[in-house]
Amino acid sequence: MSNNDFYRLWQHNNGYWYVIWSNSTTNENINNRGTKRISTGATDRKAAEQFRAQFIAGLDNPAPPSEPTIKYLLDRYEKEHGVNTRSLDTIKRNIKILNKFFGDLQPTHISNALLVKYAKERDVSDGTILRELGTLKAALHFAEGNRWIGHQPRFKMPVHQPPPRDLWLKREQVGLLLSKAKSHHMRLFIQIAISTAARSGAILDLTWQQIDFESRIMDFGRGWGNKRRAVIPMNNDVYESLRTARELAQSEHVIEYHGKRVASVKAGFRRLCKNCGIKASPHVLRHTAATWLIMDGVPLSEVARLLGDSEKTVEKVYGKHAPDYLKRAVNSLRLGLNNKPVLQL
Repeated sequence: MSNNDFYRLWQHNNGYWYVIWSNSTTNENINNRGTKRISTGATDRKAAEQFRAQFIAGLDNPAPPSEPTIKYLLDRYEKEHGVNTRSLDTIKRNIKILNKFFGDLQPTHISNALLVKYAKERDVSDGTILRELGTLKAALHFAEGNRWIGHQPRFKMPVHQPPPRDLWLKREQVGLLLSKAKSHHMRLFIQIAISTAARSGAILDLTWQQIDFESRIMDFGRGWGNKRRAVIPMNNDVYESLRTARELAQSEHVIEYHGKRVASVKAGFRRLCKNCGIKASPHVLRHTAATWLIMDGVPLSEVARLLGDSEKTVEKVYGKHAPDYLKRAVNSLRLGLNNKPVLQL
């Protein structure tokens, strides 16, 4: 049943249209107990329909207080947007911290000076500050889009973006991880991650229906938000490992443990790395795969398609690992002194 069927228009004898709703589907029960109604304030049908549309929209977007606090906006952002993201735990953690400092304030109170004060009092890394304030900025943008506030305050981040960490593993390190992994699902996860450069979430979401053994294709499906996922051919190593895993599978998900889907491999991967004397996270496997591809001379355009990123981003992050990186540029700066005597002063 659509909203228009549930929230019906009914014209009273006085000529005014009302929005009525109940479990009944007939007009005969309009005055029955339990049926509710609200006047549209209009005698014109078209105006009444406009009121009903606005009324229904308001049910999904209840009006905030006249002067909502930052805490109110952050909490609604978590409940109405955060729950639809993969990073809900991170959003919750950031909001808890933000509320301690900004909770009782209103959006108009936010200033660049206040953000500088927040950064100084937090006394954490610049990256952490940016992630926390990024949640605040996203919540205010969400509030503006839902018309809970007039305009989101424009502010400048009080710290600079730290340089990206160039952390990737050598082939022998990945080989060590695979040899030391005690569980089958961890070995399979590492194999898929290195062979496809897929994000951890995409691998954990992967089901057997998304794997075409005949065509040797892995379709990682739709991602979260603006994260794109690729359709990737299987190399021989992954193909054989997946064929074996399929025969032993007890669930619809490729990465499983005792017949149940694995929600996260962070803890297990951390223990494995510690046992191997390696410092890495599951996401480092994606960086590792991309770095290997660039080192092997794979064109940036192909790497970008595999990663689901733009070619510009791939060049910025991984371009320095290309075998010919800046070689032509530095060669053009030669002074031509070879085989020529050096001038003696």
